Amino acid sequence: MHIAYLDESGTHKEARYFVVASLVAFERNTHHLAREMDQIQAKYFRDWPEPVFFHASSLRSPEDRVPEPFNKLSAKERAGIFSDVYQVIANSHARIIAVAMEKAFMTSDPYERGFEEIVSRFDMLLSRIHRDHGEDQRGLIITAESSYKNNLESLARKISTEGHRWGNVHNLADIPYFAPAKNTRLLQLADFVSNAVFAHYETGHSRYFNQIAPRFDQEGNRIHGLVHMTRNRDDCFCPACVQHRS
Repeated sequence: MHIAYLDESGTHKEARYFVVASLVAFERNTHHLAREMDQIQAKYFRDWPEPVFFHASSLRSPEDRVPEPFNKLSAKERAGIFSDVYQVIANSHARIIAVAMEKAFMTSDPYERGFEEIVSRFDMLLSRIHRDHGEDQRGLIITAESSYKNNLESLARKISTEGHRWGNVHNLADIPYFAPAKNTRLLQLADFVSNAVFAHYETGHSRYFNQIAPRFDQEGNRIHGLVHMTRNRDDCFCPACVQHRS
């Protein structure tokens, strides 16, 4: 079983981009990733009695609005958490599938389109594993709870019965499950993934995007795990657009 943990960034009205991203992990690797996040908590919050909800936007809050327990840290320590979390992702065996959409370019709901892209590419990933290694793998999608829940439940049922715009789904074990991100470390990691992809396309801040870029799902030199939807594709030099032109 492979599990795709899914989250989004760019929900605020002012954002030019909307990102849907997933961190795909083999079931036996989820425990190790969660333990590494626990170790980060122990490093920065030795006396904090409860599991810390690691959330990228909380760490980036203005100095006078940083929520607990991050307000107990210096700006340097908060930056250290960013580096440590992204290093966990970079060192892992997980794969990333992300869709960055310029809102002005989209003619349909960006979350629904992004979700459909991820379902299709996750299903293809599982098919490649079967083809290359002879292993039957099933996939499960776990999504952070949000205001999109009702729409996604309807879309997921439609994809399950009718397929997506590129074909049918073959390897998913069930419809997506929704969970609070604070309850699972892997959804928290997915939040950092979506945040890094959003920052790359929205502001050009690419440090963390570059740090985790090797984890985008790929086959040889072909990247399957990154999609960029923009009206200026010919002028973009991100890995997805460069590949598209070549």
